[in-house]
Amino acid sequence: MFNDRAGRGSLMCARRVAGPRSRALVVPLLLAAALTGLGPGTAFASTCGSGTGQPARPGSQNRFFGVAVFSCQAWAVGDYVTGAGDLRTLIERWNGTAWTRVPSPSPASAYNDLFGVAATSATSAWAVGEYSNHPASLAFHTLAEHWNGTAWTRVPSPSPGGPTGDSLLHAVAATSASDAWAVGGYDTGSGTEGRTLAEHWNGTAWTRVPSPTPGGTTGGATLTAVAATSPSDAWAVGQSSVGALIEHWNGTAWTQVPSPVSAGVLAGVAATSARDAWAVGYYHTPGALRLKTLVEHWNGTAWTQVPSLNPSPAPFTNRLTGVAATSPSDVWAVGDYISSARPHATLTLVEHWNGTTWTQVPSPSPSPGPGRFNDLDGVAANSASNAWAVGEYVTSSQAQQALAFHCC
Repeated sequence: MFNDRAGRGSLMCARRVAGPRSRALVVPLLLAAALTGLGPGTAFASTCGSGTGQPARPGSQNRFFGVAVFSCQAWAVGDYVTGAGDLRTLIERWNGTAWTRVPSPSPASAYNDLFGVAATSATSAWAVGEYSNHPASLAFHTLAEHWNGTAWTRVPSPSPGGPTGDSLLHAVAATSASDAWAVGGYDTGSGTEGRTLAEHWNGTAWTRVPSPTPGGTTGGATLTAVAATSPSDAWAVGQSSVGALIEHWNGTAWTQVPSPVSAGVLAGVAATSARDAWAVGYYHTPGALRLKTLVEHWNGTAWTQVPSLNPSPAPFTNRLTGVAATSPSDVWAVGDYISSARPHATLTLVEHWNGTTWTQVPSPSPSPGPGRFNDLDGVAANSASNAWAVGEYVTSSQAQQALAFHCC
């Protein structure tokens, strides 16, 4: 089983940052381990169609980390395990009726992963992640792939960690075919601290752009999510050794912006305009082991914390790992929580903002038994009636399976 929730000590397993992904290059993070529902891949009726959308499920195990929506279609990305135990990239497409697997490059023989995806049209999409020939080579490198309407192809991307360090991309956002951002982290070798990584696509090539790393050489930081509304307005969030991390692109440079909650992790970010953005994650209160959901809002001037739901009471954990927004009154946030009714079961969590308050929305947890987990790592929406959430769950045979369902 390649469940990396408990295996953060190894390069092959310690890949989750703030939920969907992390690796040894990142500072140690808060540990978090969730509603019974409608079953895996359930699609709710909407103007974009209805029906059951089951992921294709290649290999012995598989999972989704990221999702993008365009028109009435969607892309979901992640990984799957081959019969030989190798990890391959996984890309699936929702055509309005069903999920189908689409071939995608896996440049390494042993380890390939996709964490984030963004689409600007039916003929332009990006997926990002990492790859490595582990154990022959311990170094991990950034991975960027592009969809041109016909096929996914690999596009070169900087890996500042070099031949002995680790470099990875957690997320990608695009405003047009010639303007995209990918963010993540890197280190330069054993014992070095993680640093933030921001890369930009100008229509021709990916280039690295300087980004702040709070804590300097004695700390560590990574960026886990990115959102952009224009070439001069983008947000990236993550975590550093000094707490939750928020950075802004103004068209010229990335600068750090204060977060109202420092002792936390920010895992997702979304924006509808230069004056309306959301960031989500989780945090703990001083002296408490319990993790609570964290929601922050940007009003054009400052980030403020907004009350959010924690369906599981202390000492159980609640967290948010992804967010999507279509307007100031339509925002989705997803994650997971540990059920107090089913000990040691982690269940999916979906919350919706209607412009005034956050409410919990019923969501599928296909494997709700004791000791199992169900989680959501990504969410995307392009209207109030068209949103997809993706993640994974563990079956009774301890196999991880991709999960996708429609929210409207």
